[in-house]
Amino acid sequence: MCKNSQILSKNEGSIEDVYNKKISGRSNIKNFPKDINNNIFLETNRRERRIKRNKYLLSLYNNTNIKTSNFIYPLFIHEEDVEKKHTQLEGIYTYNVDGIIKEIEECIKLNIHHFMFFPVIREENKTVYCEESYNENSYFCKTISRIKEKFSDDIIVYTDVALDPYNIYGHDGIYDDNKKEILNDITVHTLVKQSLCLAKSGADVVCPSDSMDKRIELIRKNLDFHNFRDILILSYTCKYSSSMYKPFRSILNSNILKNFVKNKQSYQHDFNSYMDLNNVDKHIIEGADIIMVKPSMFYLDIIHKIKNRIKDDVQIPIAVYNVSGEYMMIKNYVKYLNEDINYENEIITELFKSYLRAGANIIITYFAKQYGLYMKKLYDKNIIIDDNSNNNFNIELTL
Repeated sequence: MCKNSQILSKNEGSIEDVYNKKISGRSNIKNFPKDINNNIFLETNRRERRIKRNKYLLSLYNNTNIKTSNFIYPLFIHEEDVEKKHTQLEGIYTYNVDGIIKEIEECIKLNIHHFMFFPVIREENKTVYCEESYNENSYFCKTISRIKEKFSDDIIVYTDVALDPYNIYGHDGIYDDNKKEILNDITVHTLVKQSLCLAKSGADVVCPSDSMDKRIELIRKNLDFHNFRDILILSYTCKYSSSMYKPFRSILNSNILKNFVKNKQSYQHDFNSYMDLNNVDKHIIEGADIIMVKPSMFYLDIIHKIKNRIKDDVQIPIAVYNVSGEYMMIKNYVKYLNEDINYENEIITELFKSYLRAGANIIITYFAKQYGLYMKKLYDKNIIIDDNSNNNFNIELTL
């Protein structure tokens, strides 16, 4: 060790704390930005080091093969005594805190480390202003904290940022019944509070799915100001006003109430337009670390256009969401043909390969666990080529 090196005592605080004390009042750099703790930080929306801080995040850049390490598994959290409950989607459940911990433990054995969590909110906690969405003492936030405490850096926690689970009207934003419209600006203000609340609870990635204007930039700035600069943002960049979401909305009990504005076309994207592609450049500049296309099966052209649109010097993963309606289509198709799960997994393989060909790096899918079991089964039979012995179940099938 160098003779002049200094070792900080516990009482002095962190390196950052000591540095900020040293420069306090005598910095020769004027107007350098400070965070909520009055510590210096760089006001930049793009930080590539965010995604390099964890090996499971870094793996999202590799898209040459179908791998469970590139799946994000959506899971639903309910506030009930029963550990898990059936939903209208075959094989998909809602869980309480104990049930969801067991489910995650099973998935980790399949090398699934990315989980996206959605809250199933009790009707009595739904309001016009969606206050439960930023309640740090809510069951959902406490469950996220328990999950992160239990698994630490062995999993990546993604949390949905939107108001539809908390909204009595079922919309993604705060709804003015007199004007018959979604109020963009106060919705964004609420989403900023929700994102900070989720970051405090243990989220690694916040996922604004609301489609409001400017929310990416303002969420990023507020997280940075509150010293959550390592928290990533997965932006629902191209989220289309689709008919494929209904099973998901039924699980959350967030179907739009009758006699109110019934569709979400005033904020979600028109599937007959390429206008949403402008969001790609905008959201990257505003601070998105991952961009997403949703739904998936009918939008492979959009994924491909995004892949070609992103500049070579911008390293940003593209996610695709295999949504609930698409999941149900495949399940019902296989059931109609009276085929077995092996046939179903062959269909899923074909589907996932199409995502990768189009340019996606990440697959968000309700098939994650089922397909992980399928890949492990093939791996155990030596049908799968191991990827550098890292147990990624790197699949190479001739179909």
